[in-house]
Amino acid sequence: MILAHVSSAAGPACQRSRKHETRDEHRFQGYTAAMQEVLRILDANLNRAREGLRTAEEYARFILHDSAAQQSLKAVRRKLEELIRALGPAAPALLAARDVAGDVGLDLGASATRRTSADVAAAGVKRAQEALRVIEEYAQLVAAAAAAPAAQARYALYEAEQRLFHNAPSSQLARLAKQPLMVIITRRLCHGSWRTLLEDLLEAGARCFQLREKRLSARDFSEYATQFVERARRRDALTIINDRADVALASQADGVHLGQEDLPLSTARRILGRGALIGMSCHSPEEAQAAAAQGADYIGLGAMYDTRTKSVSKVSGPSLLKAVVPALSLPIYAIGGIKAQNVGELAEAGARHVAVCSAIIRSRTPAKAYTDMVNALLHGKKIEEPESLPTTEVSP
Repeated sequence: MILAHVSSAAGPACQRSRKHETRDEHRFQGYTAAMQEVLRILDANLNRAREGLRTAEEYARFILHDSAAQQSLKAVRRKLEELIRALGPAAPALLAARDVAGDVGLDLGASATRRTSADVAAAGVKRAQEALRVIEEYAQLVAAAAAAPAAQARYALYEAEQRLFHNAPSSQLARLAKQPLMVIITRRLCHGSWRTLLEDLLEAGARCFQLREKRLSARDFSEYATQFVERARRRDALTIINDRADVALASQADGVHLGQEDLPLSTARRILGRGALIGMSCHSPEEAQAAAAQGADYIGLGAMYDTRTKSVSKVSGPSLLKAVVPALSLPIYAIGGIKAQNVGELAEAGARHVAVCSAIIRSRTPAKAYTDMVNALLHGKKIEEPESLPTTEVSP
């Protein structure tokens, strides 16, 4: 009687469950043996993709605290749902196709050693990418419409991977993007001491600096940069080192700016880690596109005008801005010969960021020069050429 009672009480739920199982099994059995094996492949790889994505997403959320990276991974997971819907009638048969016990590839032994949380996340991303490629190929045998969503998810994951491992955290990128003017400082060109210059510019609101020293030894540059970074950081200002990743690392600067002939961007990223901002000088739309693809966080684009601060082989002018700015979403800092009289022209050409050296650091009133430049860039306010010392030296 007890058994009968239990059976009777559980009956409706059990019967509904058995009906669903029977329905899925019936759909599964409607496929040929070869197609049933394909369904098993799709089911296994959908699981791998979900698990790998979630592993990477937790890294972005809890380790990096990078909401933009987390959302990019979450968007890929949503694309998996689109993929499943595209499988059509094959989707309900996936669960019935699962055969864990009969999986000869199942290995519950120790996985490869992971040294850091980044290693764990990277492995998860790679698993998901591989799984999506497998789905893309095998889906064509049972539901060709699912191949395209699988490919879209895979390419979206490639972009998410770059954001996760090759670009600086979104918090750093946001700080940089808010700075319309990057002040490039070379000590020997300064009107007065660099300490006084820095304090004046910080008071004026400057929060982004690049140290460019071609004539200092590594030791002298590191000592100077360390002092500069410490002072700038007290006011939450960014400091980027021109060319020298070793000096950036030693001084704990916020990043490094590379030229086309300098250290490869990927090498600089390995040296400085994911937390660093890495910019690259570009002189054409093609170089700018390549820099973005390599993971540059911002681009220095020029030369806009002739300049004596450094030797330039070609002056491109505002037309280069018009070709590059609409094509890329990362900050584009116009550079080269920028001064009070021409910054308005660059703004009209689409410039939202500029990098300026002599017109500010050689000025007798650098704080005013900085403020006037920002106003001209952001608000189109016309300004007069500030009084400055004559520029006579050219950096090698």
